[in-house]
Amino acid sequence: MTASRHARPLATLALLSTVACLVGSCESRNRELQAGGYRAVLDLPDGQLPFGLVVETEDDRTVLFIVNGNERLRVDDVTVADGRLRATLPGAGARSTLSAQVAGHRLEGEVNLAHQGGRRDAFPLRATLGQSWRFFETPSTDNADIAGRWVLSFIGGKGSEAASAVEFSQAFERVTATISGAADAPGLLAGELRGDELRLSRFDGNVALLLRARIGADGALVGEYWSSSSGHRRFRAVRGPAG
Repeated sequence: MTASRHARPLATLALLSTVACLVGSCESRNRELQAGGYRAVLDLPDGQLPFGLVVETEDDRTVLFIVNGNERLRVDDVTVADGRLRATLPGAGARSTLSAQVAGHRLEGEVNLAHQGGRRDAFPLRATLGQSWRFFETPSTDNADIAGRWVLSFIGGKGSEAASAVEFSQAFERVTATISGAADAPGLLAGELRGDELRLSRFDGNVALLLRARIGADGALVGEYWSSSSGHRRFRAVRGPAG
């Protein structure tokens, strides 16, 4: 009788484990692309670059949108076949591409970025359906205020470069930035503040940008900036005049 009572919980546990494995297996074998919003991540030499990726169906065809803050870049050249997603990303000259294998609610593949002169770089890509956060899954409620105009100067590197103007917009922990005067920052960067730590990124199908900074005791932002077109640089930014 005692042995029988112990056997029942063990049998139930084994059954639940089997069901969980079957469910996970079914999800991983599901090769049908699911519509909706994905949190996509590129693995770059300087860290992970997140961006939004939206899958929609229009007139029985698939379209993508690359999302940076409130900016949505439409991607029309998309094919889905045999559990694989392929997209040619918009841009002048040689086109960059995105390809990924569909595994349930996940995508795994790579982005192949085209550069002037024929050089191409491939970066691993993964994306998860239903995740809307960018850098930090749990937002912080005690964050610095960086909204407004700043002046950014790159530190070191080859040659000299004029200072760039940066306009930060902030709503609680969410931050977007527009950099003027930097050739490799053509649009909106999006991300979050966590305390005094700033993380921003941009991917538009042509350029990948990753910015990491921290506010120092003097109130300046000091950090690192990585671009797929210009590489790694360090920078310092201070509050500038309004306008």
